[in-house]
Amino acid sequence: MTDSSSFFAFYNVVDGALRRSPTIHNGIDPANCEKLWDTPVASKVDVNDAVEAAKKAFKEWKKTTFDQRVQLLREWQDALKIYSEEFSLIIMRENGKPVSAAIPMLFGHCLNSEKKKFADVEVQHSFVNMFEYFLSLKIPEEHHAASDREYRVKYTPLGVVVGITAWNFPLGQPLMKALPALLVGNCFILKPSPFTPYSGLKAVEIAQRFLPPGVLQVLGGDDQLGPWLTHHPDVHKVSFTGSTASGKKVAAAATQTLKRVTLELGGNDAAIVFPDVDVDEIAPQIAMGCFWNSGQVCTAMKRLYIHEDVYAKMLDALVREVKKMKMAPGTEAGAMVGPVQNEAQYQKLKDLFQDALEHNGKVVFGGSVREGAGYFFEPTIVDKLSDDSRLVTEEQFGPIVPVLPWSNEEDVVKRANNTAMGLAASVWTKNLTKAEEIADQLEVGSVYINSSEKVSFEVPFGGHKQSGIGYECGPNALAIYCDMQILHYNFKS
Repeated sequence: MTDSSSFFAFYNVVDGALRRSPTIHNGIDPANCEKLWDTPVASKVDVNDAVEAAKKAFKEWKKTTFDQRVQLLREWQDALKIYSEEFSLIIMRENGKPVSAAIPMLFGHCLNSEKKKFADVEVQHSFVNMFEYFLSLKIPEEHHAASDREYRVKYTPLGVVVGITAWNFPLGQPLMKALPALLVGNCFILKPSPFTPYSGLKAVEIAQRFLPPGVLQVLGGDDQLGPWLTHHPDVHKVSFTGSTASGKKVAAAATQTLKRVTLELGGNDAAIVFPDVDVDEIAPQIAMGCFWNSGQVCTAMKRLYIHEDVYAKMLDALVREVKKMKMAPGTEAGAMVGPVQNEAQYQKLKDLFQDALEHNGKVVFGGSVREGAGYFFEPTIVDKLSDDSRLVTEEQFGPIVPVLPWSNEEDVVKRANNTAMGLAASVWTKNLTKAEEIADQLEVGSVYINSSEKVSFEVPFGGHKQSGIGYECGPNALAIYCDMQILHYNFKS
């Protein structure tokens, strides 16, 4: 279905067939603001057709054996690998992410020699690590004895699952949702972000060579598409990654038919640095944790609380590290920080920065935008802000971070928790007992000790408070796409 000559033509996929549309959408290359390839805008008819095709396919797909599903998904994996360079180019163009040797340090495991052939770390993690991990899992099954019976817990597929993904990881997020859903016997409809639709559209297109029609489909579209899918009565689960505001709309829509939901939403992640740290050792990790992918990571460090005893030294070390980060288009050699992905986010960052200046914030480093086309915002560190300033209270989701001093442990924990978000945080100290003591008090889903905030699909991930509902990934990744069925075996009298 796909060869190198047609790789950069993009379609929706419904019931195994490629679909065009009279309405066309174009993404924007954030490095130069140039219009990217045409993509079709799905209609309500496309949505209804896709859901109907998924319902039909589910009847047979759920009957296939687990090993059969693994084999088909492995064949898809092998086909995707062939196009690793093309996918790397797509990601760089649609997302703005530079290809950088420094990026792998953000992930939970290193690249082996075979995997280094991949031009982009998101491609490598998606096509190699992610497939290998998820395809190694098994559907859980439990056997137990109660006082009056034995029982068996089975995990059964839900039916039609919709995955709605964000623009910061346009390939990894779709596969992270689709693979476990398909493995347990669901049918899956992907809705990629309209800002970055290309990776998801092409990956699903390639899958049609191996999967039965209707098992895996993709619809790109406009602002109407998400509500059409989340309100559809024959969709059984929505797995959503995006803003808290949008997640609330998904949750509200799901209540009408009691759809299952997994919501991975915003964060305002605090890093707490204790005075016993080796400043020169941790500064590179903290700088990368703030500014990798231009700060467009849900678990990026978004507020730095640094103990007053090492405050000045830490600021100096951070500035030294950030100076090494070349801001440039991903096509330029040595580029470390690319553009902000879209104009709306770019404008938000400029507004937050201006508000910080108006509230007496001191620019320790950065603060400039690159002249000419592209949404380039220089990595920026701002000092002297109050805790109620917008840059501290709001999720910036970009390369600008406030630094704040602390001296009292109880106070800094209170300040770190003073947010409606609860996704992740990090604690930096040589005292493991102290780190665990602080971690126990933080109202977040993940606490990283002496580490930048590394999301791994091998580890459960989710948020507290308004950062989401439910968890993704980890050893139980398959169960979240299942219903539980209990078989009761009553004892004979």
